Amino acid sequence: MRRFLAALVPVLVPALTSCGSPAQEAGPAPSKPAAPASPTSAPPSVPPSPTRTPTTETEDCFDGDCLLEVTRPVDIELDRKKFYYPGFSVVSVDENSLTYHVEYPHGGGAEQVLSPGGGSSFGFRDNPSVEVRLVSIKDGKALLSISPGTSP
Repeated sequence: MRRFLAALVPVLVPALTSCGSPAQEAGPAPSKPAAPASPTSAPPSVPPSPTRTPTTETEDCFDGDCLLEVTRPVDIELDRKKFYYPGFSVVSVDENSLTYHVEYPHGGGAEQVLSPGGGSSFGFRDNPSVEVRLVSIKDGKALLSISPGTSP
């Protein structure tokens, strides 16, 4: 076995030390001159989204597009034909979070706890989803953004 290794070392050492790309063997690539600085341009303008006025009326959320201020548990009705779900319920609001519950039309349901800035959604098959985001909580008032999502 020693003879085999002794015979193999002279073959492997040059092979291993010469591994590399042709660019590495030829030395460093010549440096390119720096591209001239281009003037800074403004990013493309994005049209501002329409501003929604906060409401305390859950009826304003029927179309799935509202900014709702809540301080206590409330039921929010949705257009069942559009979203499949007839609505959802805010079940609690505290100083750090909001919890809502979605009842599934065929039984069961889901509950979600949101912290300020957090969001989630629910939807069914080819219907648009309902996007729910907790914008903020201040002085016992939670500002909940509800908006229609996309259809899958």
